[in-house]
Amino acid sequence: MPIDTDFLSAKLHERSSQNKNLTWCTSPENAMIYAPESPIYHVDDSKMKPNCLQSNRSHGSLNNLSNSVLELKNAGSYSTSNYSAKDDMFPQCSPRCDLRCFSNFSTKFIKKSSLSDLVSRGSMSRKFKTSTTTEDWSDVSSHWGKDSQVDFLERFEKAVSKLLVSDGLDSCLDAGSEVTTIWQLLNNTYEVRHRSSVRQDILDQLLDSISTSKKDKVIRASVYVLLLMISEDRNMMRGIKRKDFHLSNLATALKRDVHEAAILIYLLDPTPLEIKNLDLLPSLLHIACNSDTQKWPAMLPLTPTSASIALIEILVTAFDYITNNVHLASLSSPPILSKLVDVAKNNNLEEGVALAAILIRCGRLNGNCKKFLSQATPVDPFLHLLRRKEHRAKCAALEYFHEILQIPRSSANSLLQEIRRQGGIAIMHTLMACLHQTEPEHRVLAASLLLQLDIMEKSDGRSVFQDEAMEVLLDSLSSQENSKVQALSASFLSNLGGTYSWSGESYTSAWVAKKAGLTSASHRNTIRSIDWLDSCLQSYMMQDTEIIPWSSKSARAIIKIGIPFIRALAKGTQSKVKGTSHDCLVCTAWLGSELAALGETAIRNYVCEILLHDIASHLHPGFELDERVLACMCLYNYTSGKGKQMLMSLSEGSRESLRRLSSFTWMAEELLQVTDYFLSSKPRVSCVHTQILEIGQPGNGTATAIAFFRGQLFAGYSNGTIRAWDIKGQRAVIIREVKEHKKAVTCFALSETGENLLSGSADKSIRVWEMAQHKLECVEVIQTREAVQKLDICGDKILVLTQNNVLKFSCASRSSQTLYRGKHVKSLAVCQGKAYLGCTDLSIQELDMSVESKIEIRTPKRSWWIGKNSISAIVVYKDWMYCAGAQVEGSALKDWKKRCKPSMTLPIPKGTSVEAMAVVEDFIYLNCSKSPSIIQIWLREKQQKVGRLSAGSKITSLFAANDMIFCGTETGLIKAWIPL
Repeated sequence: MPIDTDFLSAKLHERSSQNKNLTWCTSPENAMIYAPESPIYHVDDSKMKPNCLQSNRSHGSLNNLSNSVLELKNAGSYSTSNYSAKDDMFPQCSPRCDLRCFSNFSTKFIKKSSLSDLVSRGSMSRKFKTSTTTEDWSDVSSHWGKDSQVDFLERFEKAVSKLLVSDGLDSCLDAGSEVTTIWQLLNNTYEVRHRSSVRQDILDQLLDSISTSKKDKVIRASVYVLLLMISEDRNMMRGIKRKDFHLSNLATALKRDVHEAAILIYLLDPTPLEIKNLDLLPSLLHIACNSDTQKWPAMLPLTPTSASIALIEILVTAFDYITNNVHLASLSSPPILSKLVDVAKNNNLEEGVALAAILIRCGRLNGNCKKFLSQATPVDPFLHLLRRKEHRAKCAALEYFHEILQIPRSSANSLLQEIRRQGGIAIMHTLMACLHQTEPEHRVLAASLLLQLDIMEKSDGRSVFQDEAMEVLLDSLSSQENSKVQALSASFLSNLGGTYSWSGESYTSAWVAKKAGLTSASHRNTIRSIDWLDSCLQSYMMQDTEIIPWSSKSARAIIKIGIPFIRALAKGTQSKVKGTSHDCLVCTAWLGSELAALGETAIRNYVCEILLHDIASHLHPGFELDERVLACMCLYNYTSGKGKQMLMSLSEGSRESLRRLSSFTWMAEELLQVTDYFLSSKPRVSCVHTQILEIGQPGNGTATAIAFFRGQLFAGYSNGTIRAWDIKGQRAVIIREVKEHKKAVTCFALSETGENLLSGSADKSIRVWEMAQHKLECVEVIQTREAVQKLDICGDKILVLTQNNVLKFSCASRSSQTLYRGKHVKSLAVCQGKAYLGCTDLSIQELDMSVESKIEIRTPKRSWWIGKNSISAIVVYKDWMYCAGAQVEGSALKDWKKRCKPSMTLPIPKGTSVEAMAVVEDFIYLNCSKSPSIIQIWLREKQQKVGRLSAGSKITSLFAANDMIFCGTETGLIKAWIPL
């Protein structure tokens, strides 16, 4: 919080001579009385010097923005406004000798400090005459001149002592005026002998009073005097810092309700770690939350409320993610947030700027905070910040509006209407000015707000506001030199017609992917940062009557721009920053779905010409599943009609990728039919695999189970630990770890809706997990009589394989039933409401869960007694079922039921049994007993072995997702490969 002490010094003298006419700012109408534009005085910002107190104390940021709202270089002057304090801050009491502040001065030192010859001089005389104290200071010079025993320090002590018995604000101001006048005389009079020693002795006595006194009045008066002297002389700060004075003394004073101590702590500019170690947050919140009941003298360099808000901002922005969130948790309750919001109504510049940074962080903490802020925070204080001439005020307001509008679309539109209602046309012109006055990042924020307000107001046609905003956004999107600005612009455009969760996560890509046919819970759980069961997303998917018109209006606003927008989008898609290219792909997919609904054809042809090959590159394995589906959707929408012939230019790799995507979306199947019509030759299948991932550390136990849940890779280990990894490209970061199972985690399963993850263990239990507020919580424990080997979900039933039995649990009542006694079931697969079980006698059982019927679709084999092999794995893939044991066989499900001969058999060498199997489009992956560290690669159609993958140690689990094959090893490592 920048404070210019030179500026304040001059102004405080002016106030000291006019203190009877000071106005106390207790209402918004009087809040600006000391602002630079106030009629009391005028300030030329260009002449203001940067203050030494404007430090790097603020560390807040907005998403990808590098600057905090308090770290802006072109900060203006500090506005001393809204100063208030309790009328009874210095309650009336009788003077007592034990309240003397400087009783420790030595007599010898006092005698050397006599100032009898100096008081009669003009400077001192004029100051005393203009003072408003009850004593006639015009006679002081003659009194001092006659009596050489009356020295300077005694006079200073009397002025300080008055603070201890001040009755109300006027008396406090009188005493404060005397203190500052005498201190300035001492500071500016060169004839005073031992002046430096006197000043140091005064400072020592004040600091000693703060450190040792047990009287709150003495401590408060000492802090107040120090603040007055600091406002007169910036060298005081260095003097205090040179002393062996501990901040803990001020922290103790602050906790004893000496609120002025917050100002001194802030001005001493401690490091963030020092502030944290003082444990000040409760006291700072108490001051900030009770600002409306207190009044403070205007002679202070800033108010305790302003200092408290500034220190709170440091505590919630200057540390790592976890520490900041621990501090934010203390602010996140509605009562405290409502009090902080009331501070914004003061329209104080510095408080508003710091408060904006705090509220932004609170909004990012969790969805409940942002929901409360969006509904309870008035927009007028932040519109006031936006209208101010100070650069940092505009930036703070733009950052706040950008953050608070990242909420569900219906709520965001309501907030936009309120901004337009209170701001009127003037706010549109203010935002237009911001497009040319701020740095690139904030120009994008101003353009995004301006465009949304204009879309909200206009139904058809273009406007100058819309044109100016789009010009800034397109220039930013095309700016490959400034990746931050490009990413910010791409993020806004990708969500212009979409929606967010209350926690600020973008749901636009999920909404568009659902349109493309991504409905499977297992497929959805591979996508990061999306809660598919969030009510915000569910209402959006249900085609909300308010959301659809907004999406159409936004699309029409972009369509009117035409080719320039498509070219800018192409540059964003080509960005090397993954987030930027992803957002541009989302924007292209969203716009394509709207164009298909509007029947636009011209712009679709332009997209095919400019973007087709860039979009097709996102089809390949290795990209996130939502990106691959969105790219497929773009091809489908933009090449419809005459554009289908454009598919002929796709490479064989793109056609192969479409075939692999056919199990995820129906659009890929239709595109394949078109490409097969134009290109009769089938694309070549690439059998080359590349390793893309290796996570974990040796010694953590065997990785016995793998699954995707809520976009994160979960791994279960032999010691009962479950770890969750956040995978970004070829990097993975462990983000949570729990250990509630007592023995090895043997398997995972997803609930039918994808809301819960189930883990089975050798400790004879099944745990049900859910993700709440980004935390993994066990919500239920199901006990079994035997160790759990495998489990799966089928409708409202949980099927569990133990060593000797098949258990069926009801999801509602959790009542259990034992099935297939004596069959020794070893493998399990669930598909379309039916369970398929492989047994040790090589038979396969079909269990229809809806009607409770059992069918044996493969009879037992006599040879199993000789070979002692069983069906160790069953996989159902695209209406085919594959079973593996001593050999691998596969047929269509309908042929299995007819007990026909298997349609395919892989020639597994004799004496080898399959331990694990996975099927992914073109390939069958096998892990066999004779080569436990190898994954064999077989072509599914040709039944031909084409390669092998080495895990480096014994494979203990096998898992396939998004065209990737994962394996866990006995050393605890998890590796993954994709076909090229």
